[in-house]
Amino acid sequence: MTPSPSSDFTIEHGHAEYSDAELLEQARSNAQALILATVAFLEERGTPPAEWAAAIGETFARGWGDPRPWDAGEFLDAMLTNLRALGAEVKAAELGVERAEATTTGFPDRELCTLFAVDPAQAAVFHDAAAAIAAPRGLRWTWQMEPDGVTRFVVERIGEG
Repeated sequence: MTPSPSSDFTIEHGHAEYSDAELLEQARSNAQALILATVAFLEERGTPPAEWAAAIGETFARGWGDPRPWDAGEFLDAMLTNLRALGAEVKAAELGVERAEATTTGFPDRELCTLFAVDPAQAAVFHDAAAAIAAPRGLRWTWQMEPDGVTRFVVERIGEG
């Protein structure tokens, strides 16, 4: 049996003394940890994380209002905002009307993946959720995680939603 990684968690001060920036960092870590713990749970039970991602995408789509055609760049910009809220850093973005592309790092966080014993590629399947939101808006959402931890996103208009 391999020992599990341990956290270097320490309490620096009481809950009321944390700054907004510290709380934002904590919220980002907690959000990623919840996603990673869910992926670990699914894998332990033999449920493909891709099924979970598709299901949450359909659920999240309800919060995007009535489907209407979106520009590719408009949609990718909204998704990049969501990814930044999880702690991702946008490295590059081209937000065109018909096609938009971007690269990010930081989600999934490789250190958290190690702590939770989750393969970053399995955690990144969370990105599949956006496909269910994009499709009724006349868009195709694709992504690819590169070996260096950079994730590349492409959104293309495919017709009316």
